[in-house]
Amino acid sequence: MKIIKSKFKKLADFCYELFGEAGLMIHKSKFSNRLYTQYQHLFMLVYKQFRKFTYKELLEDLSDNLTLRAYLGLNKLPNYTTLIKFAKRIPSKIFDKLMDAFGKFIKQPEKVAIDGTGISLDNPSPHYCKRIGQPYKKRPFLKLSVIVDIKDYLILQFKIRKKARHDVIDAEPLIKKLAKKYKPIYFYGDRGYDSEKIFKLVFEELGAYPLILQKRLDIPKYKRRGRYRKETFEVFDYGEYLQRNKVETAFSILKRKFGFSIRSKNVKNQKVEAMARIIAYNIDRLLEMGKQVILIFIRITRVSY
Repeated sequence: MKIIKSKFKKLADFCYELFGEAGLMIHKSKFSNRLYTQYQHLFMLVYKQFRKFTYKELLEDLSDNLTLRAYLGLNKLPNYTTLIKFAKRIPSKIFDKLMDAFGKFIKQPEKVAIDGTGISLDNPSPHYCKRIGQPYKKRPFLKLSVIVDIKDYLILQFKIRKKARHDVIDAEPLIKKLAKKYKPIYFYGDRGYDSEKIFKLVFEELGAYPLILQKRLDIPKYKRRGRYRKETFEVFDYGEYLQRNKVETAFSILKRKFGFSIRSKNVKNQKVEAMARIIAYNIDRLLEMGKQVILIFIRITRVSY
């Protein structure tokens, strides 16, 4: 059997296998014009994140890369507006299915951590902001909340929102979705997640032990609220809790490798770009880790112009 050495051919194989595992249809509707498949469009969105391209730069690159085009079955490239419109109409639940499909390639994690970060929606330098009188620290951003396997630095679940909200609001649905696929032993979180609701979810629904740093450590146990918060207060292992810092390493890898900012102007496209970036990040991590996965190239009949 021929061994595939090209990184982007491996990426294509992994993407197609992931799309199939997620149960995505090759064409969105039976009334589709079938010029391009949903798999091809999704792959191009992920590939765009790998190369840090704009939509126009993506198509210019593919027009020169005849080998990859032939591998994908792209006899003719779409217009860049086709990809923008596809990103605008693709439902977010497709990316939820893709994250669940990663469960086939990711082993059960023992330690997971939750945290949030911001992804900038513009990319000016601090010097430029100073010259135009714009506060550099108050730029628009997307808030990204994630649960990460701190051993392999893989993102297991995520939530993206445009406006800032309290960490606990996003943590509750993330933990519930995580409990359906994974059963970790330890769950790490900083003071932002110090809530009895979170402690209860982690204990009862996730079946893990919460190593969440509580606020106001000077307040004694008998004055604290919440059954689970009281149970974990006196036996809190601060040395083990420092493992939580590894989630910051995952954020560092994500931003250094795939960019600190998002270029799209439409809110839906901004979120799709961020979600495609997370899919690209996980695939890149798995490829670098050398996972022994079966990459099946899904051969389908493609219609071109």
